[in-house]
Amino acid sequence: MRGPRILTFTLGLLIGLGGGLLLAWEVFPPPPGNATPADLAPAYQDLWIVLAAQADLVEGDAAASRRRLEALGLPDLPDRVRALAERGLFENWPLSTVQALARLAQALGARSPALVVILATPVPTRIPPSPTLIPTATPSPTPSPSPSPSPMPSPTTLPTPLPTPTEEATATPPAPNGPTLLESQTRCETSPLLRIYVFDAEGRPRAGVRLWVSGPQGTETLLTGLKPGMEEGYADVEMAPQGTYRLGVERPEPTVAELAARPCVDAAGQAGWTGWEVRVRLP
Repeated sequence: MRGPRILTFTLGLLIGLGGGLLLAWEVFPPPPGNATPADLAPAYQDLWIVLAAQADLVEGDAAASRRRLEALGLPDLPDRVRALAERGLFENWPLSTVQALARLAQALGARSPALVVILATPVPTRIPPSPTLIPTATPSPTPSPSPSPSPMPSPTTLPTPLPTPTEEATATPPAPNGPTLLESQTRCETSPLLRIYVFDAEGRPRAGVRLWVSGPQGTETLLTGLKPGMEEGYADVEMAPQGTYRLGVERPEPTVAELAARPCVDAAGQAGWTGWEVRVRLP
């Protein structure tokens, strides 16, 4: 008797479950959701803005782009698009995406010096990084210094020690009425960085100065004054170990200095690469 009761109970349970699902999904389905782009999380709202800017780059339809963005219901839409363009600049997003955001921000009425700089920046000759779907910060890979081989002593020569960061940048003769290299210093660091400070003739930091840095990965164009937390005349770029770099100020040629990231040993005895700090004065 126990077996038929269990079978009857199981059969009734399955029939009830199936009937409930049928009623919920087919007979009385829930009404369609009323979700809008305004209900998206902030990260996905940023993605919506990036996609709208890229669509505007292809379509060239300002009215359609405005409708897409107004669907987000943001009270500070122009500033939000401007901030996203500046974020893309600092995080090294593809230049076409950053400029599309900057154009869209200007069309919405946003104004800032960074937008002017973004739209005036030429496309660099090196290949930009591939865009990511969701605009999150992508950390740059940190080169790990490879152990520098110690030279073997010979009976007639002494071993050559690793160079310490005391060398000077190779300065080129300044052009008439051109920028001048004032000072250069090295730092022994695991991730070498070229730090550039530009001053006017009176010694004041100068923002908005275009720099050309040529190295193993091609030529990169920089602008001073865009690094958060740094002074107006500052810009920097990562250096590849063993790479040689040429710095042009306000134009690619003639170069102001030539520098290289060479092996070094810091005060603690740690192996690294020479980073540079150079100061340039404009005429």
